Amino acid sequence: MKNLLPLSRVVQNLTRTPGLTSSVCSKLQSPLLISARTHLGYIPFQGRLGRQLSNHERFLIEMRKINLQPIKKATFTFDPMRHDYDSIRNFMYFFNKPKVLETNVKIAIKTDIVDDRSDPLLKLELNDGRDLEIKTGNLSELEILRVMNYFVLPLVSEEKAALETKSSKAGGGAGKKKRK
Repeated sequence: MKNLLPLSRVVQNLTRTPGLTSSVCSKLQSPLLISARTHLGYIPFQGRLGRQLSNHERFLIEMRKINLQPIKKATFTFDPMRHDYDSIRNFMYFFNKPKVLETNVKIAIKTDIVDDRSDPLLKLELNDGRDLEIKTGNLSELEILRVMNYFVLPLVSEEKAALETKSSKAGGGAGKKKRK
């Protein structure tokens, strides 16, 4: 509201301008207030921002996206004497949850605990023969999950969804028995 001038002040400024007559100023059809600013600036976001999500909440959101369908074998390798093995150990706990393992029931999970002071490593063998190695020494659980989802989720095929719909159609009438 500070940048708005009353109309009378604008008219006064126009009448002081040489070359403008009072008849021209009286014919002005303008609003009561005129903005004195010439540039309103850039408004990057309109609306409510909301609160920032914590790392735990972001991790849970990423966990909902996880799909292990393109993975044949997962190998967790770490040395418990190193100071940076906690993230892979915690990630391994969430990786072995039943809801995550339901996305691929044929996956083989192996844990190698070594004592050679090597970096913590997550090795994923994919169905197409490629290997994905994630060195997790300086990564948090959220970063490990984001990297894994970034490479694995585009490889998920829609075959599983097709199989579920066919099995639900075929098994829908099998459970009903007729009474005599």
